[in-house]
Amino acid sequence: MALHEPSRPIFVVGVPRSGTTVVFNCFAARPDVAWFPQHLNRVPRWPSVTLLARLVDRFPSVRKSIRRSDHSRRWREKARIGPVEAYPIWEHYAGSKFLYESLLGVRPTADESAGLRRLVSKLQRYQGKDRFATKITGPARIGFLTGAFPDAFFVNVIRDGRAVSRSLTKVDFFKDTWRETSVSWEGVLGDVDLDRWQALGKPPLALAALQWQALIQAARGEAKAHAPDRYAEVRYEDFVADPHEMIDEIARFCGLPVRPEPHEFLRARVEVRDMNRRSVDLSPSEQSMFDDLIGVELAELGYIGGEPGERERPLLSRPFAGG
Repeated sequence: MALHEPSRPIFVVGVPRSGTTVVFNCFAARPDVAWFPQHLNRVPRWPSVTLLARLVDRFPSVRKSIRRSDHSRRWREKARIGPVEAYPIWEHYAGSKFLYESLLGVRPTADESAGLRRLVSKLQRYQGKDRFATKITGPARIGFLTGAFPDAFFVNVIRDGRAVSRSLTKVDFFKDTWRETSVSWEGVLGDVDLDRWQALGKPPLALAALQWQALIQAARGEAKAHAPDRYAEVRYEDFVADPHEMIDEIARFCGLPVRPEPHEFLRARVEVRDMNRRSVDLSPSEQSMFDDLIGVELAELGYIGGEPGERERPLLSRPFAGG
């Protein structure tokens, strides 16, 4: 069977601990979107294993639920099928640079572009879907991804940088690892930010905050340059306040019809809780540090300086559309 060129793939991006998992997995409960299942992580050379993903369309109970990251999963839940971030797959098709570098100013080679496009075409064929979607955290990599997929859509999930930073310092892939003392991706922070961090005594919380700010600024810069009309931003805080309407807004932005399946998944399989209140309960010294390091960005995004509970933005914003 001949492969069709992939059309308008969808990438949900965001800083780690921003809510990308819950937003993307709810969106990916649609029956018309293909994604990377966990099995492909183990055998990236064999995209045919994604045929297993068809099971979740026939038997919705087979799909993985979304639970809080600090809750353990029973073996039965681990055996269920669901979308994954798929870094072994990206490394296989785009090299280790995709994992460890910011990729600012980097475009894929002709071979990388062709390989990625073939992979997505095969996933759509094996899963019987018209569109493909995935999520990627850390650097948005918009310039690199549009080099392979010129018509790609991007949804950037943004969360209060104070909550993201506090959450990062408590999770196992950050706490007590090299990420507490080193930048997580090469090229994310410049010398000025590194000097500011060193002047504070290199606290992990400050490093997390500076990376949050740099990643958002970089994503916006890449979006404006490479995909101004196909880039949108949603807020974690708005999602937890109205997840059903947010999922519909994302679908409309991506040119997809509103479907009932994501709402059924939300009601039956997702635990949506606003985790910001606990995360932003700051000491005076922490608050002062955040104000100094990322206060400008927090204010520009509306996280400080407004009235409590005030929201003067749409559920989904398109800051560069028509520019």
